[in-house]
Amino acid sequence: MSKKETIIKAATELFATNGFERTSVRKIAEEVNLSVPGMFHYFPSKEDILNEIMIGFMDEGYARLEEIYNSDLGPVEKLEEVCKCYVEYYAGHKDQLTILVSEAKSLSSDHQQIFIKKQRIYVEALKRLFSDLAKDGLLKTIDPSVLAFIFFGMVHWTYNWYNPRGKIGPEVLGAIFSEVFPRGVLKDHKEIK
Repeated sequence: MSKKETIIKAATELFATNGFERTSVRKIAEEVNLSVPGMFHYFPSKEDILNEIMIGFMDEGYARLEEIYNSDLGPVEKLEEVCKCYVEYYAGHKDQLTILVSEAKSLSSDHQQIFIKKQRIYVEALKRLFSDLAKDGLLKTIDPSVLAFIFFGMVHWTYNWYNPRGKIGPEVLGAIFSEVFPRGVLKDHKEIK
């Protein structure tokens, strides 16, 4: 692991536990055995570390969504796989999810604009999948934008209650979500014309 990755890892744990504002640069530097000026060799500011954590996490998750969307799976299987993969990924990275959900307010205006753009890309990707399902007559009559926000709200709220070290691991939670969410949005096979 590079020094930059070590800083990211330590800062992720500290930000998730203590919050961005209550985590000092000195504490991050201590965790990785660097001086404060030494840490600034890798990141110009504490806020740049936060941005790296958030954007890196989002980019990795989005790459997984795009891989599924561009696969040869049918639209229903894509939805099930997106549910499983997304929940498993986000629930399995609770510290990053906690930061993603609670620390956007700590980003500078420039970094917030990047963050908002990334959020919109996620929403558009999911809306695209829901639109494909609707075109095939498989989706209940629910606006794809509304469904996208319901999906993200359900998954992102897991940071508040889910324990990845509990009796239900991220993979099992992903499987549960891939069973439950599609049942709520897809037409019953009897309804499909």
